Amino acid sequence: MFTDSLIELARRKERLIARSGQQRIVISVACLQLQKPLSVVDRGIAIVSYLKAHPLVLAAGVVAAAIIGRRNLPRLIGRGFFVWRAWRAAGVLMRNPGS
Repeated sequence: MFTDSLIELARRKERLIARSGQQRIVISVACLQLQKPLSVVDRGIAIVSYLKAHPLVLAAGVVAAAIIGRRNLPRLIGRGFFVWRAWRAAGVLMRNPGS
């Protein structure tokens, strides 16, 4: 009797260990699927924190947008984004000239 209950406990333990392994796999897959959206959220939080710490940057952006106007703003943002990407690519090339 006593050994039967110990055997049953050992079997139950094995089943629980196997089940927890499967649950770990499910959780890791779910985390991988959330990684990209969460990185976007993290970046948004970082931008908001930066703007809170540097309100003059935000004010300058609002003033610049008001001066430039609604029609020209998307085009200038696109050009600015292009220049920023080119600047980053040049920085990478300067750090790794053999790549």
